[in-house]
Amino acid sequence: MFAKLHSLFGALFKRNRLESRMDQEMEFHLESFAEDLVRSGMSRKEAERRARVEFGGVEVAQERCREVRGVHGFDQLHQDISYAFRVLRKNPAFAILAIFCLTIGIGATTAVFSWIEGILLRPFPAVANQDRLVAVTGTDRSERTNVSWPDFKDFQKSCTLVDEFIADRIFGTTLSIGDRAERATGSVVSANYFQALGVHPILGRGFEPDEDSGRNAHAVRV
Repeated sequence: MFAKLHSLFGALFKRNRLESRMDQEMEFHLESFAEDLVRSGMSRKEAERRARVEFGGVEVAQERCREVRGVHGFDQLHQDISYAFRVLRKNPAFAILAIFCLTIGIGATTAVFSWIEGILLRPFPAVANQDRLVAVTGTDRSERTNVSWPDFKDFQKSCTLVDEFIADRIFGTTLSIGDRAERATGSVVSANYFQALGVHPILGRGFEPDEDSGRNAHAVRV
């Protein structure tokens, strides 16, 4: 693999030198073949023509050499890009329209992918180890229901297969700000919520361990 990579990089970054060496080798083989034909009694002009016919065309042989070096695809890409730039330079109005359409298309694609990545592929970008999150629910007569607070405390105390349990119930609420109010989405959570998720506030603090149970429990908003 190292030898192939070394050969590929050499073919890409020392292209002029390799092309010159290839031309010299092609001419050497043609000249040698023509000399053999001349020594066999053929005229010089006819020998050179016969050598090129037998060789199969210099350009074809060079293309085969480029394919062996692994740069044929890069050469085609370079030719396509050069041709595209020449066409765009001859038609500036079309070039501006094409660049505008590409910009809009790339921007829209990036926006859609960012939305899909943020909503579907990675819904909790600030959460550490989100692939290890699981939800635990209770059952009541074969129906799913919430886990009770006593059961939650039992899980925290007795279960050794899970790093941490957190309580999280999402609900709607009303925020009053001065003389106006607005609806918002919030959650009732346990005090270890931010610690377990690995989310750290930029300003202020999260919940203290004794704020959700015992004598010091009281309502705290973050």
